Amino acid sequence: MLYESAVLLFIRALTPIHVGIGRMEGYHVDLPVQRDEFDYPVIWASSLKGAIKANISSSKPSSIIKESLGSEPGVVPTRPSSISVLDARLLLMPGRVLDSVWTYVTTTHLLTYLERYVEVYNEVNKSSKLSLNLSEFKQLNKALFSKGGKILVNEVEIETEKLQQDFLDKTGLRKALPQEVVKNIEDKGLLILPEVWNRGLGVINRSMIVQYRVRLKTQEKTVDEGPWSEEYLPMETLFVSLVLCRKFREKSGSELCGEFKNEFNNKSLYLGGRETIGRGLVKFYTGDVFVK
Repeated sequence: MLYESAVLLFIRALTPIHVGIGRMEGYHVDLPVQRDEFDYPVIWASSLKGAIKANISSSKPSSIIKESLGSEPGVVPTRPSSISVLDARLLLMPGRVLDSVWTYVTTTHLLTYLERYVEVYNEVNKSSKLSLNLSEFKQLNKALFSKGGKILVNEVEIETEKLQQDFLDKTGLRKALPQEVVKNIEDKGLLILPEVWNRGLGVINRSMIVQYRVRLKTQEKTVDEGPWSEEYLPMETLFVSLVLCRKFREKSGSELCGEFKNEFNNKSLYLGGRETIGRGLVKFYTGDVFVK
């Protein structure tokens, strides 16, 4: 593989976020979020890379990160990027429950995204490996906070069994996930949803926020345009991506990924649209804390 180093990138929503595809006819909302080939919410790599380029710290004008991300549109000659950013795949999403207001929900399908990215991470990084074992974790209808039995999540009744309290350690998730997310799991719990008849996807879609908006005439304060509907991912939604680095000028791939981690670890920035109305604020996690 041409790339010399890799960084796992976790993206946690601090406010509702809208990374959209524009207006879509015949859908249940006018402005939906991006979705993958299985209809799960996703942040395509092009949108993620654009946000990364836009948020390079202005206090570091000599930072090599922006240069290494390739040439700007319209610039000739073009320069390829030495940093590859993969799609940010949905990993965890909050779901409404009666016991603790909300709990994280996921499916075995979503967990395979993390598993796949960790495999590439370990293949690229020769000196540091991440240990992840989801074999016993990938069972349907499991919950952390429950004694088992029926759980009402997003107004859908799910029959569950109880997860073992030490599952975060056994699976390696305590090391793999950002510690703020681990704390949320320990406080709020985690539910692995069933995938039969796509029930997991159905429950996750019930967590999506649909907001109706209008545009007012300045003087009259009457409706000028609308209403139209916009789709948002809720606060505390977690995505996972992977950043791959190769040599750029005098910097090796590992040095370049190190620069990337220094620039973006624990950094809050805006992703997607609607930032002027308090949407799209996320937090990036790229630290060495993930390496076991």
